[in-house]
Amino acid sequence: MFDHVEIKVVHLDDCRRFYQTVLAPLSIELKWADEEAAGFGRIGHDKVSFLIEQGEQSTPCHLAFAASAAATVDAFHQIGVTAGFRCNGRPGLRSHYAPNYYAAFLRDPDGNNIEALAYLDDKRQGPAVA
Repeated sequence: MFDHVEIKVVHLDDCRRFYQTVLAPLSIELKWADEEAAGFGRIGHDKVSFLIEQGEQSTPCHLAFAASAAATVDAFHQIGVTAGFRCNGRPGLRSHYAPNYYAAFLRDPDGNNIEALAYLDDKRQGPAVA
């Protein structure tokens, strides 16, 4: 549906570090950065699909990044919390969204709600939530 997404951030350097850290388990890397913006894309591909640009803070947004498995969602959350970023929802099933919807949430330095999610296959019981 989308070719790329861009959001404005106030704390560009802090947000660049946040996304560079927490998107790594999702196979997303920093492709380029300058004093005004940074672009991210899939490892092994040239395309930039997610951009952050220096700007004024508006209402925080919610971005959900697809993960390949529950373990990847867990890694996204763990690496973010370990790096000192704020948890906004521990990894676990979110059956109120869908019976197999497994997700975790972090807040970026500007307060945006950043989610990693995986759809568990119907045969799987989903990991225990700590």
